[in-house]
Amino acid sequence: MEKISEIFKSLGEKNRLRIVLLLSERPMCVCEINEVLHIALSTISSHLKNLKYAGLIKDEKEGRWIIYRLSEDHFVQDLVNKIKDTLKNDPTFLKDREKALKISRNNLSSKT
Repeated sequence: MEKISEIFKSLGEKNRLRIVLLLSERPMCVCEINEVLHIALSTISSHLKNLKYAGLIKDEKEGRWIIYRLSEDHFVQDLVNKIKDTLKNDPTFLKDREKALKISRNNLSSKT
């Protein structure tokens, strides 16, 4: 019961929900998430830590990047798919999804 409670508490914050939905589309690094959400990198990192603690996401190092992806847990996958189905016409969800599918960490790193 504690794990389920942590998952729902974590998803109760709008930006964490948005991050989970982004990661359900594809794995992303912090700079890509920032490009979509336009919130402080430190805030994104805090949200990612919370989501990881709740078991919703995992991370792995790929070269110089830390890549975040949705957990492979079946409960998490099913829950996120149900949320996506519910939000399929939501303007924020659609806009975030469109941006996420267009950006690339390689292009973002050349801006700096």
